[in-house]
Amino acid sequence: MTLFDRYISVSFIGGCIPVLLLLLSLFSFLALAEELEDVGKGAYHLADALQVVIYTLPARLVDLFPITVLLGGLLGLGALANHAELISMRAAAISPARLALPLFRLALVLIGLVFCLQIWVIPFVEHKATLLRSKTLVEQDKAHADDLSGSESKREFWTRNNKQFIRIGSVQADRSLSGVEIYQFDEQGNLMQLVQTSTAELLKDNTWLLHKVRQTQLAEGQSKTDLSDTLIWDALLSKQQTKTLITPANSLAPTDLWRFIQRLENNNMNSESHRIMFWTQMSIPVGLLGMALLTLPFLLGSVRSVTTGQRIAMGGLLGITYYLVQQISGHVAGILGWNAGLTVMMPGLLILLTAVVLIRRAN
Repeated sequence: MTLFDRYISVSFIGGCIPVLLLLLSLFSFLALAEELEDVGKGAYHLADALQVVIYTLPARLVDLFPITVLLGGLLGLGALANHAELISMRAAAISPARLALPLFRLALVLIGLVFCLQIWVIPFVEHKATLLRSKTLVEQDKAHADDLSGSESKREFWTRNNKQFIRIGSVQADRSLSGVEIYQFDEQGNLMQLVQTSTAELLKDNTWLLHKVRQTQLAEGQSKTDLSDTLIWDALLSKQQTKTLITPANSLAPTDLWRFIQRLENNNMNSESHRIMFWTQMSIPVGLLGMALLTLPFLLGSVRSVTTGQRIAMGGLLGITYYLVQQISGHVAGILGWNAGLTVMMPGLLILLTAVVLIRRAN
């Protein structure tokens, strides 16, 4: 890396860091306000809410990266424009494409960081946050903080759903339950059926796929046992219990989410919403690269015609517009039945294409 590349990179990073800290602080405060609504339910305390906010920081960081690089780039490189350093570089026959090269390299590094967070960090910490939120379903005198501090939850969970009692051995990070036993009773309170399964996997709309199932029927003092590899089971948990105990699908690693989509389709279930989640994850690196490159065309004009405040305002407006369009595109794809990948990726691709065209025109 040349001295010129280091200078551009340091200026760019120097602008991104304060913007990132500001945005993270703002959105973390909003997340804390939301978590505080559950404080006092079951064994869920203020300390748990604070930990949940900390655990969800990586996912928040990934979501804010595209807007951060745009505003941070305008702030950091804008200082170079205000001191006529960009004009001096252009006067030294340094083309806009050459100016964009260190930004492109930095964007690739950030994209690598995004994938690392999505694959290894976010699924782990989101599972930790889910375990903490599950304390809202646990009675105060039965809470065991030590059970929630390990890598996996060892705390058994019992619940009732209509005429069946369910025992859950542990909650896994891949949206599944292990060591599940389902006890079904008749009107007189007699045990009619016992279903045991090694793994219960949430598919969609509270529909579960049980693996390695052992069904024991009890009637007239006799029992009959059937074994099956898989079994579809409806309403294993209530909607509130499912929402609290199961890690959201958008927190899965892209590879795990894609495998989950394949399992849905293999069981003849609609996977469109999960495809939208997958392509939303894939759109973040594209939007990040486009936003990083788009900072340069903003700054190549005359510094006397556009002030720093105006640039930041324009960048903020563009970032908010991109975020809203990105969110709307997923809903549009689901409602109108459009191709999920193309529809969700389109805002990021348009930003990237616009940045490339503007840089080439500046040449």
